[in-house]
Amino acid sequence: MSALVAAAAIGCIVSSLLTPLAAWGARRFGVLDQPGGYKQHDAATPLLGGLAVAAGTAISIVAGASTYGTVEVAHLGALGVGAAIVLVAGLLDDVRGLSPRRKFLWQAGAATAAGLCLAGLGVRLDLFLHWPPLPIVLLTALWIVAITNAINFLDNMNGLCAGLGAIAAGALAAVNLREAEPMVARAAAALAGACLGFLPYNWPRARIFLGDTGSMCIGFVLAALSVMGVYTRVAQVPTLAVLTPLCVLAVPGLDAVLVTILRLRAGQAPWSGDRRHISHRLVQRGMRPAAAVATLWAAGAACGLAALLLPTVGAAEAPLLFALLLCALAALAGAAGSKGLP
Repeated sequence: MSALVAAAAIGCIVSSLLTPLAAWGARRFGVLDQPGGYKQHDAATPLLGGLAVAAGTAISIVAGASTYGTVEVAHLGALGVGAAIVLVAGLLDDVRGLSPRRKFLWQAGAATAAGLCLAGLGVRLDLFLHWPPLPIVLLTALWIVAITNAINFLDNMNGLCAGLGAIAAGALAAVNLREAEPMVARAAAALAGACLGFLPYNWPRARIFLGDTGSMCIGFVLAALSVMGVYTRVAQVPTLAVLTPLCVLAVPGLDAVLVTILRLRAGQAPWSGDRRHISHRLVQRGMRPAAAVATLWAAGAACGLAALLLPTVGAAEAPLLFALLLCALAALAGAAGSKGLP
């Protein structure tokens, strides 16, 4: 536990110290998010906050690397290579400002390359599927792409992406600590701390944004760590326990699915920007933006708690836990509503 606290503290301190520097650099080189269209901010805001989060996570992970074995170091290397790919992709998008379609294709391509790299270096999904390596590699890459883009979609309101990223990473850290996966737990704690260090600069008033650099990096690291984790070592219901990552990432997944359905129903491309996300819909229902974000944080924390409980319950209780989680998510989606959307 002390190692996790240290990892989170290092990530938090480094991210907190580097975020003002990232804001200065973004202003110096004109990497700013301009207001207009569906965007709610009313002044040009620096991007590149994700660089501080990435640096805080990386420095914290490297600080504890001397305690890991050969296999763990190899997995960390795969994580680093994949993260570098998506980090560069996000940075180029932030700097150059791609169109929504090109941006989606560019991000999907980068996430696919990172996922294939991760799988090729031995980090793969384990769903008790006795398949040949190629389908497992492709399935792993698909998971990485889906989660990376789901987290990227979440970066639509102050504090939402960083806050839910910290909560999801904290849940992964707790689950893997219990399952005796210290490397994954420490890396997740590092990410959680780095997100928390950035958060005061982004919520409730944003002085800097994560940018695609940050949201893609957070999404990729969460997806990769969820694949690296082991969720069945002491589980009484191993077949269901492998779904732990789905619980941890349920809120981003729900938002991505719902906003894609609404856009397709409106005849728009899934990658087109708008205010159809759950956070926007809660605000349209009368919530203040900060309250809407806090509501989704609470939902993410509840999903994280369900993920923590899942590997410990029996075969009779697990379906009930899933049913309660699905009902809660359905209630959240229903409370947001879909009428009157632009």
